[in-house]
Amino acid sequence: MSRLLGAIVYNWPLKLMAIVLATLLYAGLVVSQSTFELPTSLQIVPLNQPLNAVVLGNLPTVSRVRYVANGDVGAGPTPDSFRATIDLSGVNPEAGSTYVKIDVQSNDPRFLAVDWEPRGINVQLDPFNTYQVPVRVNTGNPPDNLVVRPAELSQKMVTVSGPDSVVKYVVAAQADVLIDPSGLPVDRDVPLIPVDQLGKRLTPVQVNPASVHVTIAVFSNARKKALVVNPVVTGTPPTGYIVDTVTVTPLTVTVEGNADQLATLVRADTDPIPIGTATGTINADVNLALPAGVLPIGSELVHVTITLKAETGTKAFAAGLVPIGEQSGLDYKFSTLNVVVIVAGPLADLDRLDPAVFTVPIDVRGLGAGIYELHPTPTLQAGLRLLSVDPATVTVTITPQTGAAPSPSAGG
Repeated sequence: MSRLLGAIVYNWPLKLMAIVLATLLYAGLVVSQSTFELPTSLQIVPLNQPLNAVVLGNLPTVSRVRYVANGDVGAGPTPDSFRATIDLSGVNPEAGSTYVKIDVQSNDPRFLAVDWEPRGINVQLDPFNTYQVPVRVNTGNPPDNLVVRPAELSQKMVTVSGPDSVVKYVVAAQADVLIDPSGLPVDRDVPLIPVDQLGKRLTPVQVNPASVHVTIAVFSNARKKALVVNPVVTGTPPTGYIVDTVTVTPLTVTVEGNADQLATLVRADTDPIPIGTATGTINADVNLALPAGVLPIGSELVHVTITLKAETGTKAFAAGLVPIGEQSGLDYKFSTLNVVVIVAGPLADLDRLDPAVFTVPIDVRGLGAGIYELHPTPTLQAGLRLLSVDPATVTVTITPQTGAAPSPSAGG
């Protein structure tokens, strides 16, 4: 047994090398007989890319893929049969160019990739940054017979984002607008182009929003005209209130437009000014609502002041007299026990007066036996005023009760 074991392990390194060499020769023979080459290239897909970085430039393709087929597979593979990837999880965006290995895996179990070129590539990640830049309108060279006014934009600043090495050179988001030779005004959405100091487009850069609305007044026969400003007041005041005065500053504005547009324009309306629930004074700075193609010369804002006041009126009440200060031992006789009272004031306050409990006091305090002409006077809340009481005077006859001692006379 020991002799057999000694024969096996005798000169074992050489025997092991012989086995390995035979295996490699056999595997090479098998592979050489069944190895094929993919006739097309593969696009490399980056994996685990950092969220705060982007791949600088375009990734190359895997130009050559060698594979072996598992038996008789019928139709050959397509580019979708394999997937070429690189792992970017360990790449530092601040480190510059970094070499990473390419991995090619089979998506089809009938084929196995055994070799590919290149085996790796240099990749550079660039930090992802965001900046705010102004919107710039480029109208080129409009025809000399047209008057082109400055553009009005829905948004004056936008966000640009992308590789820092590129996006940091963006100075503006440019909207290219072609002015129609016929003099048509511009009123449309225009895509934005990130440009550098020389006006050259920079890529890859994202612009958010990707477009802005551009309005440009274009005149082929420009004229000026002074118009009275017309404040447009909308809504209804709360119950019991009315619009008292409406004033505007300035009273007139000068506008510019084509002669045919201005010919029929007689006033400059404002944007609507809602009254809402206001009961006092409204102060508002509002824009002029001019027709398309007509522009104000100077500010487009005007100041409007709207004053509201309580709506006033009159109301008549049939009221009973209520004596105040009657004394025991005296009899009181009134020429009438009812009067008609007319009150003026805000309608809302008048409506709050209840006719069923509206009474008028008549003061007989301190009066002895005798005949008196008294003025009944109702007590009214602030804001209401007495217009009349009918009758204006009431005759009061005061006599001692039978068997009672006479009271001192205070008039008669």
